[in-house]
Amino acid sequence: MNHEEENALHDFLQNQINYVPILLDEELTHKNKKFNHRNDFKGITDIIDDFIKGDNIDRYIVLPGLRGVGKTTILYQIYDYLLNDKKINQNQILYISCDYLKKTMHECDILKAIEYYIREFHNSSIQTLNKEIFLLIDEAHFDKDWSLAGKIIHDLSKKIFMVFTGSSAIKLDFDKESSRRMINQTICPLNFSQYLKLKYDYDAGPMSQSLLNMIFTSEIEDAVILESKINSDLLNLKDYTTDDWENYFRIGGLPLVMHDKNPRKSYRKIFRSVDTVVTKDLAAVKNITTNAEDQALRLLKFLAQKRPGETSQNTLADIIKAPYSTVGSLLRLLEKTQLIFHYEPYAGANGRARKSWQYYFASPCIRHAINKQFGVSSIKKDDYDGILLENFVASSLFNVMNNENYFDFDTYFQLGKNSVDFIIKKEFDQPIPIEVGLGKKNKNQIKGAMNKLNSSHGIIISNTTKKIEKKDDIIYIPIKTFGLL
Repeated sequence: MNHEEENALHDFLQNQINYVPILLDEELTHKNKKFNHRNDFKGITDIIDDFIKGDNIDRYIVLPGLRGVGKTTILYQIYDYLLNDKKINQNQILYISCDYLKKTMHECDILKAIEYYIREFHNSSIQTLNKEIFLLIDEAHFDKDWSLAGKIIHDLSKKIFMVFTGSSAIKLDFDKESSRRMINQTICPLNFSQYLKLKYDYDAGPMSQSLLNMIFTSEIEDAVILESKINSDLLNLKDYTTDDWENYFRIGGLPLVMHDKNPRKSYRKIFRSVDTVVTKDLAAVKNITTNAEDQALRLLKFLAQKRPGETSQNTLADIIKAPYSTVGSLLRLLEKTQLIFHYEPYAGANGRARKSWQYYFASPCIRHAINKQFGVSSIKKDDYDGILLENFVASSLFNVMNNENYFDFDTYFQLGKNSVDFIIKKEFDQPIPIEVGLGKKNKNQIKGAMNKLNSSHGIIISNTTKKIEKKDDIIYIPIKTFGLL
């Protein structure tokens, strides 16, 4: 760095130390009410508490997640926790947004900035540091070598605790050496339980675990009791209305829009987040061309209007006017950003390799925002709501399936005519079919799948039942109740 760049970096870091504590109230409140914490927050602060007590094994946390999912808010809440609950001196806490760091340094070099910070503000080096330092690094993906920087800092000092956040695009850039050192905790879109927690500070308790146990064991008693309690609580919850579920279902997956009153404003915010992932985050990590960005957006637009599995990659290539190989590459990139994900068919290895995969969006609110941006053509409302509902169930299962706090299982789709929407399976257990839909569902479809799969029971998720019911070997779950998973 030349003298001018050093001065700019010094001023930037001094500004962060001095003014971030002043910004906390503004960043962490709405109408003078402090934001509630996501469930993810407790796990992070537990690790921080262990570090402060002298357990320095886990001191490098990475929080990837979609834009708008609440990562920056979590960082500010961690800052607030360190400063006001744990009484850490503000000189020992550094919050950096790498977007602004890049503008300050004309490049984003996390390691160089941290070395300077420790040298100039703590009269030390990373290796010789003799007091605890807490680094809260936001939008780390703007430094292409962020994971190497984290690895080097981690290896040189046991006095530094780091939390890195970034667009899900940072998942494109993990290296094996770094991944062995970090705790990687993806911040997912909100389920209905998390939505209620953030908006109303309402705790649904162990409902998620009870629902999961019910789905796999067919024992409904615990889930029924909790469902009844939650429904009763919501009737008496201050400011909660029946519109909350509908708002959550269509736009509530991202905290970004939680306090918006105008739905059009919410759709536009969500779409801008999607557009930024494609045009800014992917470019920062993978240097994709402007033409590839346009193709990716056209691909997302088309996927948003179609039921999963309706279109092959060859057809997609024709629609977005790109080679077949480009479509495959774009789908893989978009999956790694976590905008979309896929399920494979329930078949042997050869069958899964030959058949097309089914793609879903990380949250139905993303699919809905894309459609609101570009318009929905030739789709009836009931059909469109059915597409959103299928995506809702798919993304709910995906998030639970990838949550380390729950047991392992896999999700598939079923091949053939009259097939059910999903099949879930624990490693050595019999598969369980799941049928999803609006309106009355015919039992014959789920029964046929149960017989074919030799399943002990099946699941129907629909809007035709007001509470969990079990009829013979079929469990009926209301959509809103399933949202608490």
